[in-house]
Amino acid sequence: MRNGAQDRGPTASGPDRSEARGFTEALREQAHGYTGKRRADAARVVSDVGDAIRETGAGFDGLPQLKAFFDQAALGVDGLAEDISRRSFGEMYDEVRAAARRRPALTAAAAMLAGFALYRLITAPGIRPVPRSRALVPVDVLPNDAPTEGRTP
Repeated sequence: MRNGAQDRGPTASGPDRSEARGFTEALREQAHGYTGKRRADAARVVSDVGDAIRETGAGFDGLPQLKAFFDQAALGVDGLAEDISRRSFGEMYDEVRAAARRRPALTAAAAMLAGFALYRLITAPGIRPVPRSRALVPVDVLPNDAPTEGRTP
């Protein structure tokens, strides 16, 4: 004897799966649209970081090796900004995913470092209390402030 669940068979899961796929596709399209809009903002921010690195390196005129290091770092960051503005989200995601598969240990270390930095940022200490001193400080008693017990005015 068959019960009601057995009678429905594979067609019962069909509509649920198509609804889930439709929701997933809509969510994916919305995420792609959002990232497309924010891609230009991200490229501008990364470019600003490159400019800041370049300006910092300009202060090391007396040390040419250090200045060259900052200039190379700024060029690398500028290249990243160009890649962000040129590539789509899908291309960047695929590249990051491939790099993570090539070097899983480095990916895990970067994730742990990012998690630690986020933890430190969230639990940043506020105003620290001033520790109390355990030292004994002598108090000088002035003649006018002397205790008046046993005296008559």
